[in-house]
Amino acid sequence: MYIKIKDNAIDQYPYSEGHLKSDNPQVSFPQIISIDTFTEYGVYEVVKIDKPAITYKQDLFEDTPVNDNGVWKQVWTIQEKHLDEVNAIHESNRKQAYREESDPLFFKWQRGEVEKQEWLDKVAEIKQRWS
Repeated sequence: MYIKIKDNAIDQYPYSEGHLKSDNPQVSFPQIISIDTFTEYGVYEVVKIDKPAITYKQDLFEDTPVNDNGVWKQVWTIQEKHLDEVNAIHESNRKQAYREESDPLFFKWQRGEVEKQEWLDKVAEIKQRWS
């Protein structure tokens, strides 16, 4: 993963070996292009940074790399999801939990295989988990 710098500003990111060859069709590059050759064309390697852990309430975006003492580094930005989106996730997960966890208990209660309270406790637990 590379970044192209022109006039001391980011010209293109991400940038690749293919971009370099396409931008310079008159140049016959070796099969393996060295870092020094990339640098001659204002192209620098970007150090990959592991994605940070996020919750379902967050989104993760790759941001513009930063130059840290001459080393370009990948940047990740965490953004909180909008409350409406989080509520929609809760609703979807709650419905799925009802189908998978409480509905079977409801039908068992109707057949007399479990006590009603077991089903009601599961419904309350699901509401608590996804509220």
